[in-house]
Amino acid sequence: EATTFQISTTEKETTTFSNIETTTHTTTEITTIYETTATAVTAQNSITATNMGLYNAQTMECLYSKASANHIYPASLTKILTACTALKYVSPDTVFTVGTEQSLVPKGSSLCLIQPGHRLKLCDLLTGMLMCSGNDAAYTVGVNVAREVSGNANMSNSEAITYFSELMNSYAHSIGAVNSNFTNPDGWDDENQYSTVYDLAIISAHVIRINEIRSIVSSRSKYVVFESGENITWKNTNALLQPESKYYLPQAIGLKTGTTANAGNCLIAVVSIDSVEYIAVVIGCESDSARYKSAHALINMIE
Repeated sequence: EATTFQISTTEKETTTFSNIETTTHTTTEITTIYETTATAVTAQNSITATNMGLYNAQTMECLYSKASANHIYPASLTKILTACTALKYVSPDTVFTVGTEQSLVPKGSSLCLIQPGHRLKLCDLLTGMLMCSGNDAAYTVGVNVAREVSGNANMSNSEAITYFSELMNSYAHSIGAVNSNFTNPDGWDDENQYSTVYDLAIISAHVIRINEIRSIVSSRSKYVVFESGENITWKNTNALLQPESKYYLPQAIGLKTGTTANAGNCLIAVVSIDSVEYIAVVIGCESDSARYKSAHALINMIE
């Protein structure tokens, strides 16, 4: 998912964000039997994900699932929880300075190319984190939000990540994602960090109602000017949103890609069809193309 960008200096522009919606809905999984039609069989045969699920985003009715309750590595899909946790406690206009927490970013990470000394609003850090899957932004968000919430500005980087992970877990459990545990904000593989397809769908149904996050994950690209003067254009890693991609899906409105050694190629796709929103989650695909083909096949089951 790593992408190279050019950062330069220019005059700052102002971006307006709408208020955060804080209403949550606790839901339970409803398993239904998908009718075995020719279309359904063809769609199912195109799905190579090891774990998957298709849900109505409003009711959480399950249209199709496979191993949706099994523990999986969530990879960068974790970042949607990181984003809503941060916005629960901190205003999107809060400015953070990138610092020594960058030493925590694992080698080989996808990056949005922020550097120590850069100053960015939280909303812009979330843009780099969600749109181009920047692990660098995830650690800056996690550490700074933890210090802000705890009131301990001297908290070490590692202590702050532990603290922020506790905030993430509390948030996830409060909205019904009770079969998950998170230990870092970027989704890097950790044997103690796990989720399920269904929990990720619950979190997705929640975050898609948060205006700041919905705006980011539905955008193809975004030009951002840092508070410290630098500027950059970030492109969304989600090929479903990109018209030039062979996987482009006009009905897609988000949400997030993820790839690690243990998780495989993963994707959460949110689509709007006939004014109804659906969530497709695919985990454990062997390639980038396989995750998009699996997502397309799941979405084709919607009638």
